[in-house]
Amino acid sequence: MGSVASNLDIQMHNQGFQGKDTQSQTVLRPRLACKVNIYSDRIILSQDGRDFEFQINGQSGEALQKLFSIMDGTKTLSELQQKLSPDNPEVINTIVRNLDEQGLLDDVAQLRVHSGIDTLLELEDLTHELLDKSLEENPFWKLINSTAPELPINVLYGFAIENYHFFSLKRCFQSPVLGFQNSTKVRYLLNELYSQEYGQDKLAMEALNVIGISHEELTETMPLPETMGMCNGLAFWANFEPLFFLTTLGVLADRTFKNFQLYLGACERLELDSHFIDPMRELVNTKLKREQEHLIRRIFQEIPHIDRETRQRFRGQTYLFIEMYDNFHRAIGQYYSSTTHLLRRVSAI
Repeated sequence: MGSVASNLDIQMHNQGFQGKDTQSQTVLRPRLACKVNIYSDRIILSQDGRDFEFQINGQSGEALQKLFSIMDGTKTLSELQQKLSPDNPEVINTIVRNLDEQGLLDDVAQLRVHSGIDTLLELEDLTHELLDKSLEENPFWKLINSTAPELPINVLYGFAIENYHFFSLKRCFQSPVLGFQNSTKVRYLLNELYSQEYGQDKLAMEALNVIGISHEELTETMPLPETMGMCNGLAFWANFEPLFFLTTLGVLADRTFKNFQLYLGACERLELDSHFIDPMRELVNTKLKREQEHLIRRIFQEIPHIDRETRQRFRGQTYLFIEMYDNFHRAIGQYYSSTTHLLRRVSAI
């Protein structure tokens, strides 16, 4: 095939488009923003029910098809000229200008690249803001922070039980993202993160053994609906919105650490057995928290761009995530402050 300039003998017919009155600006990285339909004697570009037609002969049709196939925003206007019409670059300018005047092009050079780490930091700011408000208003944390003697000891034990269930169900929402398809390096980092969190349920179990609750008994119990709801929500996002799910991990690591500090303070005030407290403290050691947050940062540094619509969707889902996290703690306070039975046995249903 010769150059576009030598082969391009075309007539352009506007069907329903209105051109711009003013001179269009130079498009630096043109990308077609329309559907291309190819026929024997014409190429029709369709957008929102409107058609823009190129009358072609055989050679010009091949040349235009080649031009349109590589006009995807990855090449600059100069690169298109050099590749397709180095001897007569003006013909490419003319085509690009006409397409731009009809609104058939995006200029990728003008689109701000919003990296994965930028998105993560924005969502973390929003999440922490919502969590701070939740912490102040949640009855469970008001009870934990209270120095009054009426804090039921069952609430402290119930917190350990529900976190055991949460930790033991982590595989349901961590496993789906281990096969993350977009990046081998991200898969490696996720496996590293998963290996660091392995055994958290065993530490919770060790604490519960101290108060006479065995592993066999726990396997015959069910978590509170709100605990299961949070796990199901995270599992859904892990399967269908893996990037959003990953934005929650760093926040969960940070908040688990902070919340457990408040919880352990309450355990010490009520002078619970140190053999119960020590495994719970080990669950949230500072080193593990820092390593988890570091890994999440590294994962999102591997994500080059997240578009505006996706970021908006993630913000909306953040509110739902916070509501589930808030309900998880509310339910612990409500249920275990009013029951004499720590274990919700399946056989009792």
